[in-house]
Amino acid sequence: MQQKLLKDNLFKLIFKYGIPSILTMWIFSLYTIVDGVFIGKFLGAKSLAAVNIVMPYVNFSFAIGIMVAVGSSTMIAIQLGAKEDKKALKSYSTSIQLFIVFSLFLSLIGIIFPEKVVTFLGANDVILEEATTYLFYLSFFTLFYMLSYGFESFVRIEGSPNYSLLCILGGAIMNIVLDYFLIAILDMGIKGAAIATGTAQMTTALMLAYYLIFKAKKLKYSFIKFDLKIILTILYNGSSEFLTEMATGVVIMAFNINIMNIIGNEGISAFSVISYISTLVTMTMIGFSQGLQPIISFNYGAKSNKRVFDILKIGIFTVFGLGILFFFSVNLFSENLVSIFIKDNPKLFLLTKEAIIYYSFTYILMGINIIVSSYFTAIENAFISSILSILRGLVFINILLLLLPSILNTKGIWLSAPINELIMLVVSSLFFIKNIYKKNVE
Repeated sequence: MQQKLLKDNLFKLIFKYGIPSILTMWIFSLYTIVDGVFIGKFLGAKSLAAVNIVMPYVNFSFAIGIMVAVGSSTMIAIQLGAKEDKKALKSYSTSIQLFIVFSLFLSLIGIIFPEKVVTFLGANDVILEEATTYLFYLSFFTLFYMLSYGFESFVRIEGSPNYSLLCILGGAIMNIVLDYFLIAILDMGIKGAAIATGTAQMTTALMLAYYLIFKAKKLKYSFIKFDLKIILTILYNGSSEFLTEMATGVVIMAFNINIMNIIGNEGISAFSVISYISTLVTMTMIGFSQGLQPIISFNYGAKSNKRVFDILKIGIFTVFGLGILFFFSVNLFSENLVSIFIKDNPKLFLLTKEAIIYYSFTYILMGINIIVSSYFTAIENAFISSILSILRGLVFINILLLLLPSILNTKGIWLSAPINELIMLVVSSLFFIKNIYKKNVE
């Protein structure tokens, strides 16, 4: 497997790793999108708003998980590429123990203090009860939510991206079946949506665990004492992805606050629908970049710098093309997409349709910014990757959300995201030209 990553045709490798990774992320997206469809159709706009209020907490949980997963998988891939197998096993075992510790802590917060958490996130009296219920039941499954993403990364390192795809698909099917059964048949409401999503994540995590325990050839878990140096390296390597996902939660909070002040609860519901649709786009870009990471890391560990640079070039052209495709698709089929989530509410339908047209400009440049940041992570330059993530997800977007609504009213809210991506394209290009391009050319 290592020799293939170092020698095989790049287009063949990128297809082998990138496509299954994108499909995996699409299936991951189904967890969120299917919930949105059932909640929108059977429970209504108020429930959509309640779930959207909880999303920053979910993003925070996922941010911890992706930090450990990306940080450790990058280390493991580089260590295996450098033939340091014992170090790779130690990194692998440490990461699993970190998943357990972090997830238990977050679960307890969501179970013991759900109402305080959703109040902090911006829930008003109208949606407080449903938001509290959703968070409470979802928190019982935090461990599996984290492990499903982490284990998927490890199975890919083992050279079995198709098996990981099968596991994620199994969880997604479980989510659809349970959503229908618990929401549509048993009428369990928002509680049913949370249990369906959590059980689906548990299904995926257990299927992946089976492979890692009984089938894996290189990665074998054994309990070890925590090594502070390894922990800090894992967290540092994954810090960019942590900040990116954390920023998503912060941005959702910022959007929610502005929308609540300018539009009200219906605006939150509209943004919820946009978030569900945008999840597929974002996960495509993240999935592709994650698929490239093992290839980049292995080649970087083997000091094949020109090959690493060629991978990045192919990746950038690919995500730009995907962004154009998503932009036109959303604009051509906006009515069809919005109608999936909204029924019997013409005002909300028109509001959402207009908003997503403005917001869809985000998709054109989003992938380039994600893949450049991911590239720096893959070569263990987490400092630059973290700077890009902070600027993109915390600094520029919040400044734009503060300024544009006062100038353009509601249009300013929806245009903040695409303008943010445009600014970040300039910034990412400057970092790339200064720190990477010249080095690889020379």
